[in-house]
Amino acid sequence: MKNKIYITGHKNPDTDSICSAIALADLKNKMGFHAEPIRLGNLSRETEFVLDFFDAEKPRLKTSIKPQIRDLEIDGAYCVNPDLSMAGAMEIMQKNNITSLPVVNGEENLIGIVSLSNIAASYMEIWDDTIMGRSNTSLENIKDVLKGHWIHLPEKPRPLSGKMAIKAIKNQNLIDEGDVVIVGDDVDDQEATILKNVAVLILTISTQLDERLLKLAKEHNVTVISTGLSTFMVARILPQAVPVGYVMTKENLVVFHKDDLIDEVREKMTESRFRSYPVLDDENRVVGSISRYHLITDVKKKIILVDHNERNQSIDDLDWAEIVQIVDHHRVANVATSSPIYFRNEPLGSTATIISKMFFENGITPSRKVAGLLCAAIISDTLLFRSPTSTATDRYILNKMSKIAGIDVEDFAMKMFKAGTSLEGKKPEELLNTDVKNFTFEGNTVRICQIFTMDLESTESVEGPLKAAMEDYLQKESISSFILMITDIFRELSEVIVVGSFKEPLARQFGAKIKGDQFMAEGLLSRKKQLVPKVGAAVSESR
Repeated sequence: MKNKIYITGHKNPDTDSICSAIALADLKNKMGFHAEPIRLGNLSRETEFVLDFFDAEKPRLKTSIKPQIRDLEIDGAYCVNPDLSMAGAMEIMQKNNITSLPVVNGEENLIGIVSLSNIAASYMEIWDDTIMGRSNTSLENIKDVLKGHWIHLPEKPRPLSGKMAIKAIKNQNLIDEGDVVIVGDDVDDQEATILKNVAVLILTISTQLDERLLKLAKEHNVTVISTGLSTFMVARILPQAVPVGYVMTKENLVVFHKDDLIDEVREKMTESRFRSYPVLDDENRVVGSISRYHLITDVKKKIILVDHNERNQSIDDLDWAEIVQIVDHHRVANVATSSPIYFRNEPLGSTATIISKMFFENGITPSRKVAGLLCAAIISDTLLFRSPTSTATDRYILNKMSKIAGIDVEDFAMKMFKAGTSLEGKKPEELLNTDVKNFTFEGNTVRICQIFTMDLESTESVEGPLKAAMEDYLQKESISSFILMITDIFRELSEVIVVGSFKEPLARQFGAKIKGDQFMAEGLLSRKKQLVPKVGAAVSESR
């Protein structure tokens, strides 16, 4: 399988960021790659509406791009049942050149690990002759270990409640009910043993019971096994029938999970001396095993950035990843790469427009679902072509994609904007983290948030709490200014609230007068094309 490529938009993702990541992942997969869209933050109400409308799965949230176990090609796991005999475990280990086996229950959850050292220790330990019963050894294990066959297997066999014994002398007092007894071809010994109501009678050297004794064994509910092995070999091998569940390690197991970071795995491995370690999934099921040699190579996740190319808008540990492509419609910023990459940047209203073009350029028609997501992203980022960032190309692509998606653009846009601009039940902190980005101008970090509304007057009641939350953020973080755009989509104007520096210079850039901490800006719809350049000019003016 090809190495996975993760495709992600920016922190605090908007609809264009999420839908573009999903669509580009779909395109890459159709072109033979292995791609997964991810997100770096929570979804906005608008984006949630879009994903629900087109029945699209929410991308997985990732807070780190550091390499994990899931990024490695780990070994398969030879999982065994706790009832497996020690002899069976040894055979599996020798056949596969491994030194340990994960032991799982009926739900495939790990319950222990049996290793060569566990088995070796069992041979060194002096077990008493009641080990078969104490370890709940099965009759099947006994037969398999001795490579024997059933002479008689009762419907309800007697439990192995006694000891292991060899019938080599005539003293019957040494044999008790429930014992496992090894007997040769002496008919008298066989009869005397059966009459003692033993649990299991083991016949050596392929000995058989005559009809009379077989009938007697059935009457006394005695299990009879015949094996080609000698008495010495049976006595020597029989303890190997003990199940691995009796000797396995159950406490302080060293295991890893698929999402564990490679750095942390290395550290844990240095503190232990095992040759391999089980790897578990989210439900604690064993999915493989990992050894030290898996960590020799320097693994980096491959990542594609969409809708951004600024380091401070991307995942925090971006340096741990290998950026292989960027698809964006913003200014070229400060993401650096260690080698040449595919960088596609076009002055269009939406990243989704670029990705739509990529579908058609590769002769691939998107599904109705993906086409719908691309339509939603274009509508969202261009404010249905009210934004000055809109282009004729955006209109052309939306018209083409809407036919594939089977949607009425105007009707869908109204539903989407209504869902996205609702402030019902939202806390100020939540609103200020929905669509927000940090920008750096001449060493000054400015945080800019945009909230859309279909009725600017309806937001007056939340402006006070919003301003207080902005001031609180300014006190805690090292930023120069926090700017909030509350944009009325249909009246095509924005109320701008500024907390921190550059208030007056920014208002002057729009030919407006600051009143307290805010001013109105006619025609201001785009953060990227209209607000950000004027913030830069305001910062320069303030020097």
